[in-house]
Amino acid sequence: MKTKPVNPLQFPATGIILLFSLLLSLPALAQERNKRQTESLLTARKWTLMDVKKKKLTKLKKMDGFRMEEGNEMSFSIDHKFRYKNNDYEYMSGKWVLDGKKLLLVHDARDATNRLNNSHLKIIRLTKTELYVKRMDKPKGKLVFK
Repeated sequence: MKTKPVNPLQFPATGIILLFSLLLSLPALAQERNKRQTESLLTARKWTLMDVKKKKLTKLKKMDGFRMEEGNEMSFSIDHKFRYKNNDYEYMSGKWVLDGKKLLLVHDARDATNRLNNSHLKIIRLTKTELYVKRMDKPKGKLVFK
């Protein structure tokens, strides 16, 4: 006894479900590709702070003991860890998380409270040679890394 092969388009519900699932998966694939491209640009080099748009970011008291000054260096690694070195040879390190255009830096507090601090940055422009971010926490300001 021979059986005929079943055509999946013979059942309209199956075809509609397949088409719908394909349409839903396309934006997710594009977002994943954009995230990988952004991560690869971030981790490709060591970034040097070239310009601080707001001078409050350079004050030690305002920045929880770690100020942002021209010449500071920041690097991101592929295992989602970052390192930040300022001009006084002080180091800060922690983990970074990328969510779309938002960059979250999680690091230890500079005081003896043994707690974690978060720094929220928004990536405004990212190219192979320039990283332009806006600090979302107070004190707010814009930073240009090259």
